[in-house]
Order: sequence, then C-alpha cells, then structure tokens
Amino acid sequence: MVTVQKNNQSVNNESSSARLANLGTSFKNNNHKISTKEQGLFLQLLHNYPDGVISVIDKKYNFIYTGGQLHLRLSANPVELIGNKLYPKFPENIRKLIKAQLKKVFAGDRISAFELPGLIKGEFHTMDAFPLKENDDSIAYAGVIIRNISHLKIAEEELRISLRNEKELGELKSQFITMASHEFRTPLTTVLTSIQLIKNYPTGDVQKRDKHIARILASVNHLTDILDDFVTVGKIQQGNVLFSSVTFNIKDHITTIIEEFNNDLNHEHHILYKHSGKELVVLDPLLLKHIITNLLSNAIKFFTNKLLVEIKTNWKNGKLILSVKDHGMGIPPEYRRHLFEQFYRASNAINIQGTGLGLHLVSKYVTLMNGTIHYKSVLEKGTQFVINFQQDKI
Repeated sequence: MVTVQKNNQSVNNESSSARLANLGTSFKNNNHKISTKEQGLFLQLLHNYPDGVISVIDKKYNFIYTGGQLHLRLSANPVELIGNKLYPKFPENIRKLIKAQLKKVFAGDRISAFELPGLIKGEFHTMDAFPLKENDDSIAYAGVIIRNISHLKIAEEELRISLRNEKELGELKSQFITMASHEFRTPLTTVLTSIQLIKNYPTGDVQKRDKHIARILASVNHLTDILDDFVTVGKIQQGNVLFSSVTFNIKDHITTIIEEFNNDLNHEHHILYKHSGKELVVLDPLLLKHIITNLLSNAIKFFTNKLLVEIKTNWKNGKLILSVKDHGMGIPPEYRRHLFEQFYRASNAINIQGTGLGLHLVSKYVTLMNGTIHYKSVLEKGTQFVINFQQDKI
C-alpha cells in the first residue's frame, strides 16, 4: 500500500496501484516488469504533478488512472475518480471538448497543446493526448496531460506589450523628427532673423530692439512647449505620469488658470467662465490645468471671427462636467475619428502652428483621472469638448 501526503492528509492509493499494475502487464515496456515499489513511486510522482492533471482513460471515457494538483484545487479526490467518467469537476463545455479530442486519439491521432478555455477563471490550460497501445499494437487507452500555462501566457503578453511599446516608441521618434523639421524651422528662423536685425539697429533704437527680443522670447517659448509636449508623451507611454488627487475649489482654480492664460493673450480674445453647483472637487489640479490650457490654446489657435471661448463646470449624477466651447473653424467629419491621435492634424489646420499633440495629451490626462471626453463640432461654427469626472469621494 502506498500513501501520498497532501496538506497533512493521507490518500490511500491501493486501488489505483492495483489498476496500474494490471495495466502495466499489458503495456509494452521492453520486457521490464514494474515492481510494486516502482509503481508506488510513480504514483506519488503523478499525484504531485503541480501544473495540472495526468490521466489514463479507456475507450468508455472512464479513468484508469488520474492524478495531479489540479484535481485537489477543484476539490476532487483523484483516488475516488478511478473507474468513473472523466473529469466530473470540470465545466460541461470543457468535458465535451476533451471527449471530442479523445475520439481523435482513439482513432490514432496525437493532440498537442489543445486549449481549454474557461477551465478555471483567469487561468489558461492546454491538453496533450496520445494513444496508449497494448502488446498487439491495438489502441486501448489514451494518455492525457492537462497543464496550466498561465505563466507562459503572462510572459507572452508582457513580451507582446514590450514589443508594441518599442514599435510605438520608434514610430514616435520618427513622427517627432518629421514634426520637428517642420515646426522648429519657423521659430528658429524668427530667432536668427531677429538677432541679425538687432545687430544692425543703432544702439539707441530701444523700441525696435525690444520688439525683436519679444519675438525671440516667443519663439524660444514655442520651442520649449514643443519639447515639453514630446517629453510628456514619452512619459505617458512609459507609465511615468502619475496623478495625485486632492480636494480643491474648482471655481477658484479655473478662474486662476484663465487669469494666467489671459496674460499671454491678445486683448481681443475673451474667455467666459460659468460654474454652478458645489465647488469642492477631488482631482489632480495640475493635470486639470494642463487639460484646460491645451483646450484653450486650441480654441484660440483655430478661431475664425468670433474670439469667444466659453468654459462651464456643473454637476450631473455625481459627476463634474467640464465644457470648453469655441466658435472656430470646426473639425472636418472625415478627420474626427483621428482627433486624439498623437501628431494628428486635420486638413484645415495644416497651415496653423502646432504639433498635433495637444488633444492627444488632453485625452491621456483625462484617462489618468478616470474621466471620459467627447465632443461636438460643426464646420465654421466651432467645437465643444465635454469632460466627465466621477466624484464619488465628494
């Protein structure tokens, strides 16, 4: 009698040992007779198979032998399964799949790495099965090995993500080079031209000098913005941009953002802000500032003849609703599905200075704060972006 220890409980394998002994006399084994001791060691080995189940099944789909830790995980005693129909603890759809594959095995086929989806939720299992022949070369049984390959699937997915990220990074670099060659040229030309003109002005012509110094500063700031956007996209792709939610007054915060933004605006532009409802929110104030600043920049950049931007914040069903509406050129319908892609620019915006990263960053910031964003746009009338932030903590 062989005893197998599992979780401090002994399992009597006398019946399975006897069955394996009887089976062993009929299998080809190079004339080597299996001793009782060898049978016992072999049974212990199979019972402790860690990644799944090993079974011998007859043509009536009854267990001649079965063992492995997967049985125990499913609260099945392997010894009690001997002589019974196959895998009673498995889902019905899995048993049907296995039976269909065993029919092929009994016809002489070998089954390799056949997937068993949904055997255990959140895990991945495969089945290998092969014919077991008697001395007259007839197929009497099927050998079945079911394995848990979850660790391989996880490694495969990690590799796939890594390769995808590497590919995206390569594409990002290529797109940046293309964008930079176009976007850097104008401000750099402005800087070089202004420096040359300053050199030619008389020392006392302060007004003209100041004008070109302002142009140089504006061009340098534009270059800095381009580089900042590109660096931020890289950080987001690498998962290095985190958000920190704090409680703050949304009305005061947006009012301050608008005041700071207005300092750099042409006086002809007008930003109208309206808030209704409670004023405390739980969000990342810095990411929210980036979102609003990018949307305002887009609204001002793509205006037509009405230089008004309307910002509204209000509450609906426990969500903070942020709306930014402009009266600009609108977005052509055929380009809207690409709107949040990096470096993307619609046909009516090609000649307007920009990197095509602003709305991409906005969508990423919104996602980081578990928000959603959608928009409505009408050509030559304007675009409205609406962002929802769930506020369960308020």
